[in-house]
Amino acid sequence: MKKIFNIITILVGAMVLHSITVSCDDKLAEPSGEVASETLQWTSISDTKSALMGLYSLLRTALVENNSHWIYGELRHGDFIFYNRSDLSAVNANNLKASFPLIKNLSNWRRFYAVINAASIFIERAPEVRERDSRYTEQNLKMDIAQARAIRAFAYFYMTRIWGDVPLITKSFDDGSFEHRPKTDSQTVLNFAESELLTAVVDLPYTYGTSTVLYYGQTNSYWRKALFNKLTAYVVLAHIAAWQGKYINVDTYTQFILNNYTNISIDYITNIGNLTGLSGIFSNNYSGGQLLSIPAPYMYGEATATGHIEELTLAEPLITKQRPDIYVPKDSIVKIFDDINDTRFGIDTISGLTRTNYFTNYSGEIPIFSKIKIIRDGVSDGAYGVFGSNLIFTRLEEIALLRAEALAVLGSRDDAITMLNRVKINRGVRTYSIASTTPLIDEIFNERRRELMGEGWRWYDQVRLNKLKNVNPEIVRLIEQGGIYWPISTEVLNKNTAIEQNDYWK
Repeated sequence: MKKIFNIITILVGAMVLHSITVSCDDKLAEPSGEVASETLQWTSISDTKSALMGLYSLLRTALVENNSHWIYGELRHGDFIFYNRSDLSAVNANNLKASFPLIKNLSNWRRFYAVINAASIFIERAPEVRERDSRYTEQNLKMDIAQARAIRAFAYFYMTRIWGDVPLITKSFDDGSFEHRPKTDSQTVLNFAESELLTAVVDLPYTYGTSTVLYYGQTNSYWRKALFNKLTAYVVLAHIAAWQGKYINVDTYTQFILNNYTNISIDYITNIGNLTGLSGIFSNNYSGGQLLSIPAPYMYGEATATGHIEELTLAEPLITKQRPDIYVPKDSIVKIFDDINDTRFGIDTISGLTRTNYFTNYSGEIPIFSKIKIIRDGVSDGAYGVFGSNLIFTRLEEIALLRAEALAVLGSRDDAITMLNRVKINRGVRTYSIASTTPLIDEIFNERRRELMGEGWRWYDQVRLNKLKNVNPEIVRLIEQGGIYWPISTEVLNKNTAIEQNDYWK
């Protein structure tokens, strides 16, 4: 694994250098995804390995730069509020044309097109290595191209949730032609992503490498937390379908995942410590496999002070930072976690004692959201910690709740309750029954709010819920008017005259 991340470091350095060159030449608005094309000869198996690992590195950058995954997913109309951060407050209020550098950077899709272009280059060029290097087997080529297809499809899905209509590009664009591509209807983009994933899933394995048939010279224990697998593709398919409201497809895809998750050695998290602990799912020390995560292990030099939710949420007494940038207020906490037996957070009504695995310093002025807290020795360089948490896009509990959502919408009430209660039981809270007064679909989203807090789902869950029923008139209005999407950055608009600003933000 260490070799993987050493290669990634080299490629990221090459990408940065190339981006500087492009900026000076005033060329393509997107940072080049053709780094692999320029630095590799596409003649040997080492070239495909380097290019593939570089592709994963670009994806990680796209998701964590400026803490974008959490700002996109948690802050708009979310549970977190802000301490002395006007830029984050603007995101919460949907003031996405405010003139803050952070918001301008988050409005720019260039880093996602770097992923897309690198994937297209890999798909186009990897077959050349098959012709030139006999060590690069046909099976190896199929698995590699399947990963590139899946990553590209995931990037397109991720972008459509943020911007809606985006340019659909299926060929590499190292000639600057991207500058003149118009937007494509988001439905067409999602259809393409779905088609790519259905193609990729045929060649994606559950695991990479065995004791007899190695993958790039290694067994599965080396690769299991780093690469997209067959279930990863089904996860993305399920969420594409959910975003489109195609719940029959969600039912199909989530059923496949739940029928086959043991093939990648994962299970439901019954012990709360396996969720929030130092060896829990957000840590690279976690012993299980993953559905879709972006790792950042200390041992391979991937831990940083930025690009982790801890940068936004942690403060004293966990790190030497006086106040967190974002936190969940006490009144919200007690409203959200309304069962005293909840192992995530609960208050005994008689003794007043707090049970919590999600928060630190609850008795203080500002509770610290510490569900995710992978810190190196508490602090590293004085003011801030160095963090090594994995970005978990989804896990088995999230898929179970997504399946419960689909079953509830489709009218399979009993099966939906069974799925919902599978998560509830593991958290020690009262189960849902026919006697419950809260509507089933509402309770499923309530449970997602509790279980997935801080994992980047809150905004998208609210959009899906309000597409199903009018819960929040403000979000319904944003859905109807296209205000759920981000504006396109001025930099992109200036470079690409074929692009128009999203209607809501004109």
